[in-house]
Amino acid sequence: MVVVGVIVAWPRVNPRRLDPVERVAEAYLQALVHNDAESARRLGTVEEPPGISSVRTIKHDRSRERRLRGSFAPLGEFHNRINAEFVYDSSIGRFTPKNPLGAAAETLDALHKAKEDAEKSGLYEKMQSGKPDDIFDAAEEYGKVFTKLAEGVLAPKKILPTYQMLVDSAKPPLPEDAKALALEVAKDPKGFDGLLKRPFLTLKADGPFIYDQAVVNALVADRLASLGDPPTRLRLELVRFQLEGIDTGWKVVSTRRVLPKPKDEAGKGQPAPSASPGSETPADQTTRSPGDVSSGP
Repeated sequence: MVVVGVIVAWPRVNPRRLDPVERVAEAYLQALVHNDAESARRLGTVEEPPGISSVRTIKHDRSRERRLRGSFAPLGEFHNRINAEFVYDSSIGRFTPKNPLGAAAETLDALHKAKEDAEKSGLYEKMQSGKPDDIFDAAEEYGKVFTKLAEGVLAPKKILPTYQMLVDSAKPPLPEDAKALALEVAKDPKGFDGLLKRPFLTLKADGPFIYDQAVVNALVADRLASLGDPPTRLRLELVRFQLEGIDTGWKVVSTRRVLPKPKDEAGKGQPAPSASPGSETPADQTTRSPGDVSSGP
């Protein structure tokens, strides 16, 4: 009986050791349990985290790990070119030209050129001829005029580009590793600035960078859940960025409630599978919001 008791109690006496990613995730979740907003902000960048009352299990999903590494020098040069031409407007999440009159003049020139080309091609005469073939040809030519303008001077990437637009159209193109990092930043520029505690575009470095992503699955009890309700599965995304003297440590950047799989026709009447930290489900609800954080573990 003593042996059996020891075997049963052993997991509680000697719990599984958590790796660094799991430790940060657990500390973050415990901060949510205890309404410790300061610790939650230190460990993550989620502005509106879920309300939970307890944490049951957490598990690092190593199959979802990702690492980007390379030289930051191409990004530094790219950002210098951006800063020479544009100013970032955080209220709209886009860049505006430093010389708006230059962009306006280029647009006016293109519009007048399109008008002259239309007159020379007899476009307006075709529109007024009343002949079906001429009207059809005129409509097609008219559409080409707008297409050319939309892809040229009136293209969003030239007037009010997003960071992703500038990354995709960079000349010369960014190396694959630098572009992959830039596209991760483009998904949530404000969140990445919160992670670094400074605007990403102001980083002046030419050394190597490392960007790590990890996922932790957790079973938690919702704060507003009724007695007897099943636990909720949360998926936490964590990242860590290192560049020369910068090391953000692991931070929680996304919390996602993973909902049970909906029953299909073939599965009607079958009990829904219980959620477990290692299982996969397609339906989820994401909370991914930036916030100002300090360097953590």
